[in-house]
Parts: sequence; C-alpha cells; structure tokens
Amino acid sequence: MPTIDVVRLDEDPHESMHGIREDTSSRGVDLEGAVVTATYADGTTETLVWKALDPYTNGGAAGENIEMFYGYEWHDLKTTKLLTSLELDLQPASSVFDTTTAHEYHGGASTPGSLQGFPFRVAPEHADKPGELTATYSGVVNLAESPAVGDLYTTMRIDFSGLPEGGLLGDLRWNSDIDTMREESDLKPASVTCFTRGTLIATVRGEVPVEALQPGDQVLTQDGGYQRLVTVLCRRVGARELRKNPRLYPVRIIAGALGAGLPKRDLCVSRQHRMVAQSNVVRRMLGTASVLVAAARLTEMPGIYVERGVEQVTYYHLVFARHEVIFAEGAPTESFLLNSAAQRSLSKAQRDELETLFPAAMRDRDIEVPVHEIPPLARQKKLIDRHLDRGARLLMG
Repeated sequence: MPTIDVVRLDEDPHESMHGIREDTSSRGVDLEGAVVTATYADGTTETLVWKALDPYTNGGAAGENIEMFYGYEWHDLKTTKLLTSLELDLQPASSVFDTTTAHEYHGGASTPGSLQGFPFRVAPEHADKPGELTATYSGVVNLAESPAVGDLYTTMRIDFSGLPEGGLLGDLRWNSDIDTMREESDLKPASVTCFTRGTLIATVRGEVPVEALQPGDQVLTQDGGYQRLVTVLCRRVGARELRKNPRLYPVRIIAGALGAGLPKRDLCVSRQHRMVAQSNVVRRMLGTASVLVAAARLTEMPGIYVERGVEQVTYYHLVFARHEVIFAEGAPTESFLLNSAAQRSLSKAQRDELETLFPAAMRDRDIEVPVHEIPPLARQKKLIDRHLDRGARLLMG
C-alpha cells in the first residue's frame, strides 16, 4: 500500500452558521455542485462539476480522461491519462472533509456536531501498490464566532506524482470522510477583506472617503509610493442579512487602539480584513518586520470589537494591480487580495468584472502573492496573546 502523507493547512478559512447536519454520513448525491480539478502529467487540466445520479444515493463526475463515482462507501476513480493531482472543492456542495476523530488530533478537540472522521485512505485491494501519495486539506472550517479546530476542510488535493509512474493511470478506490452541512449555501469564505463606507484613504489628493474613490486614483502605498487604483467593488449588507449572518458585522478599531496614535479615527473593516502588525513582538516571534493579521483576531485587544450596533453596512474592496499595503484612517492595512477564497466571496457581476481586468489571476487560483506574510490562524492568535501578555501594541511609534 502506498505511503500516505496527510497535510492540514490553516489557509482559506470558511465559516458555517448552522453546522453539520445530524446525519453526518454523506452520500454521493450530497456532493452535487462540488468542483473537481484533474491535472495531468502533460500539464493539461480538466475541471468537472459533480452531479447527482439519482435522488437518494449516487453521484459522480466525468470528463474526457477521467471518471468518478461515489455512492456510500468507497469512491471509484478511473483515469485514462496519467494523472498527477486531483482536487475536490466541496464548498459549492455545502459539504466538508472531516479529517480526524476527536482523540486523534488537537488534544481531543472536535468541531461541535462532527463525529468520527478520517483522512484520505485507499481501499484494501491496493495494498500492494508502491509509492507515495500526499493528501493536502485546505479551506479550514469553523463555526461562526468560534475559532477553527482543524478537523474540517472544504478542499482536498491528492498528489499522485510520488507513484512509480509519476502519476496515476487506471483505477483507484479511495475514501475520505465527508460531512454535509445542516443548511445549503452555509459555507462562506471568511477571508473577505473590505472597508466600510466613510473610511478615509490616503491618496495623492489627500484623504478621500472610500466611497468617493474612482478607478485611476493614485493611492498611497507603504512600499511603492502612489499606485493606480484599478477598480472599486462594493456590497451593501442590510439588516436582515446581518441578523441571519452575524459574521458580516464589521470590526471597529477605535482611534489609537493599534498603537502610535493609529487609527486617527475609529476604523471599521470586515472581520477578515487584515491589518499590519509591526512591533518588536512580531520580530522576535516571527523573524520578520511586518505581518498581516485579520481584524477578527484583534478583538481580544483593548479598543477593538465586533460592532453590532449597525443596522446596515456597505463594504468596499480596493483592487490594485498587485496586493498592497495602503493607509486607512492613517493605519497601514491591506488592499484586496485576489486569490481563490476572495473570488468565491464575490457576486457573478463582480467576478465578471475582475475576469476582464485580471484574466490570468482569475484563471490561475491563488496567483497573487501577499505583500507581507500572513501567519496561520493559530499563529495569529498566539501573536495577539503575546502582545497582550506584554502590554504591547501592534504598531510602534
């Protein structure tokens, strides 16, 4: 049997409001809408959408060189072309990979509602198959208002390049435990990064309200002087949606809470909008001058909290040719990071606009490189705890 290396990543976080349904045993029919990406040794790819094959049990996906089928027990995979990797994104199907049992991982912790899970494995008939496989899980999932435990993920990528042939050719039966959420469309990317209406942004014209910015405006950046704003995307969230989905409430950073007198006025951003942390604690702990930390992680610090007193909120995405650090109310913070998680948070019209402006980035997932390091979520939490222990601020004067 091939050696299987399981990797769990803290990136591309997703949140669920309602959690996993009580019947945690998912069937093939439950995966309808999941996206399958097959990559072959010659560099070509196929992208498939999983479909239900009957009303109760079976589902599958088929392309020119690949077929997949799943009912209840084992997944059947057949490829007629040398396959180097296979990725399954279950987020569109409102399902997740449950990769661990409670006693196996994280000191006995398990996401509430999840039961016994297990990571990728192959069927017993492949016991004599040599080589190595790597199963990488991403899209870590947490329940709203709670940190991710690290057992649930939206996406699994299997790397077959460690097999003797350099890939998979032929048949493979495999499994990885899958749970389905209680409500459809409940899994939302938690990495939407945006400003709220009224936020002042530093530009060549001075500080301008974010809603007044236009494509072509020259915006001050931390490392590159003034950079041209490519486009502004916005989304209004009304009272009903806020009540239904509390993770859409903004985080308020009161004036001066970050240190060095910043922000100059109260600053409201989305929960996963990242602020620059630039302190001696950052240098000692992470060995770098600056990192980006999600606003939701900052709410343990004095003067930073989820603002539930708003009845509606309008969020603005500022898109540049590359990821930038800009200045909002004087505080260094990020622009829109054009990666796969961000793309899934947008409306179809917004995705179409970005497809026109950034065709390569929209085609190649996660092509944009963050301007500063974004530590894993657990490290972000530890970083904030370290600041609190030492009474330190995120920004030095």
